Amino acid sequence: MRQEIASKLAECSSNREGLVALLNHLDEERRSIKSHLRLISSEPKLAGELARGRKRQEQIRKIQDKISFIQVEREAVRNKLGALKREHKSLNRVVNSRAPEFSQAFMAAAELCLSEELFVELEAKAQEILTAR
Repeated sequence: MRQEIASKLAECSSNREGLVALLNHLDEERRSIKSHLRLISSEPKLAGELARGRKRQEQIRKIQDKISFIQVEREAVRNKLGALKREHKSLNRVVNSRAPEFSQAFMAAAELCLSEELFVELEAKAQEILTAR
């Protein structure tokens, strides 16, 4: 994965709009590369000096590799977006299906049953989910 995309993915890890924008950027980039590939494949005269032969085939393979890399990056963004949606859905299910007393009782039980480190980690994850909302 390219460093630029990895850093944008890390920045937008809990921001749905940012992830959608990144997904759209990758789609736009892929469409542009595919358009260039069609130009080279179907109109060799317009491709310039790479009109025939080995250089043209090498360029076509490189372009196809770029498309494959973009697809892998897109899949990573889509997986992150899916995880964010699952967290949001889970939060909505808990908030809307249970009385507020249950949430308080659950936190008290977690504090009693879990180790300090695990409880702090659980609390941090809950805060992350609330801020993403």
